[in-house]
Amino acid sequence: MAQALFRLVLAFSLLALCTSYKNYQTNIPNGDAVTHPCKENLVWQGVGHEFMLGGGKRNPFGEDFAGQSHTWTDDLCQDDSDGDGRTNGEELGDPSCTWTKVVD
Repeated sequence: MAQALFRLVLAFSLLALCTSYKNYQTNIPNGDAVTHPCKENLVWQGVGHEFMLGGGKRNPFGEDFAGQSHTWTDDLCQDDSDGDGRTNGEELGDPSCTWTKVVD
């Protein structure tokens, strides 16, 4: 019985961990539709992380995003976090840096 309860608590904890940062996707333009850099038919759910599903080490965009308090700012939009010659705004579909978060 104790082992079953432990497994249930662990499952709910992992579920909360996996979904708790998904709200960051709403803090950037098209955050729920960022594609894999090499496979355009796959969505990169872990935006800001090296691991496609999120968690673990942050990528350069994730470091910059955290440095802006997880907020889409003009500076973050105009920056080129991954150094590929395109701004973050261009890559996320906000080249003019005019996107604002929709609050429900």
